Amino acid sequence: MTTSVPLARITDGVIDPREVEQEVWTTADGAMVTFSGIVRDHDGGRSDVQHIEYSAHPTAAKILGGLCEEIATETSGPAGRVRVGAVHRVGVLPVGEVAVVVVAVAPHRAEAFAACSELIERLKPGVPIWKRQLFSDGLSEWVGVGDC
Repeated sequence: MTTSVPLARITDGVIDPREVEQEVWTTADGAMVTFSGIVRDHDGGRSDVQHIEYSAHPTAAKILGGLCEEIATETSGPAGRVRVGAVHRVGVLPVGEVAVVVVAVAPHRAEAFAACSELIERLKPGVPIWKRQLFSDGLSEWVGVGDC
């Protein structure tokens, strides 16, 4: 358990959602909401995704940290401060691997749910992280490259 928040990290290692939760949670928090984004085997009408390759700009962690701060400030309420954390993986990830974990903790559930949802929705278009899907026929496609 730590209070050094926001947690904002880009990693090439495996992400354990429970470890991320423990880095964000404190004993003042009565609510924790966790979102884990997992590589799936289909997208865009194709059902043969083999793996995804994520790449990040060198400033991605700093931008992610700023976004975490914004979300924490915007969703904190009279009941107390919301804390959030996000860890995104880069590299080649097979189907079933965790690609991103977002955690929001707060004294009460409403703020934690709102912060977690808002963070993942703004992370995707706002942080310079790109993905390339690779299919079983050897073809690939970049997804969301024009979003940032």
